[in-house]
Amino acid sequence: MKSQRIAVAGGTGKFGRHIVEGLLEIKQQHSLEVIVLSRTPASEGISYAGSSAPIVTVDYQDQDSIRKVLNKYQIDTIISTIASIDTSEGFISAQESLLRAGLSVPTFRRFAPSEFVVDSEQVKGIKLYQTKVPIIRSLEEVKAERGDFFEYSRFNCGIFMNYLGYGNTKPEGHKAFGHLDHFPWLIDLSKQKADVPGDGEMDMVYTRVEDVGKFVAAASQLDVWEEYNDMAGEVMTINQVIRVCKEICGERPCFSLYFVDLIEAMQVRNSTSNTTQERKFWRI
Repeated sequence: MKSQRIAVAGGTGKFGRHIVEGLLEIKQQHSLEVIVLSRTPASEGISYAGSSAPIVTVDYQDQDSIRKVLNKYQIDTIISTIASIDTSEGFISAQESLLRAGLSVPTFRRFAPSEFVVDSEQVKGIKLYQTKVPIIRSLEEVKAERGDFFEYSRFNCGIFMNYLGYGNTKPEGHKAFGHLDHFPWLIDLSKQKADVPGDGEMDMVYTRVEDVGKFVAAASQLDVWEEYNDMAGEVMTINQVIRVCKEICGERPCFSLYFVDLIEAMQVRNSTSNTTQERKFWRI
């Protein structure tokens, strides 16, 4: 059954706002109700594409307060976009509180954890993603208990393509980031430098954060949610990306070594890695 009443946890954040905007873009077409859950009180909601969503203040460590909000708005779907850069314990418990609060609301039946970017189970060697695994275990348990009456989906999009525009010297180059923080991931156009993972020949997935928002919004209108909802704006090697940068900049960027521990943590070069595992991040 399609989502109709959706709560976006962390929807005031840099990434979460794109999810909210994606939903607001289709709100009128599908008669959706969208609310944004936030730790911080706000005087006004989020408006986009002629629609708006109220911001409701909650304490992510207080299941009862979350339950009251979800029950008041008769929420059927929770999309978590809360940031994993918070304290490990706080992030883990916040997602667990969202799920447990939802399970006590009669209308609740769908949950999307704060996954995105990569499949956290394939990068367990990276501390940032270790905190994303516990909620997956909880979701698996709930699914086993509730069967078809509960669905969850993990949205994987690869790297935010917007980061490849870091260092753009054009007057409006900053707009390439959308709501994201300006962050140099792999490439810095202003310094004409690039970090190369491995030999640079591994396929990597890139998706614009704006398109991630549109994809998640469209997926909310699917009758059935699969465990994985993967997306890919583009699949290229970093060497191919660098060649495009050379064409744009007209000069040859210099290279620096990439953080090799990341590649080891991905385990995509090990003989134990199968094609399904690789698909989750590098290939979709």
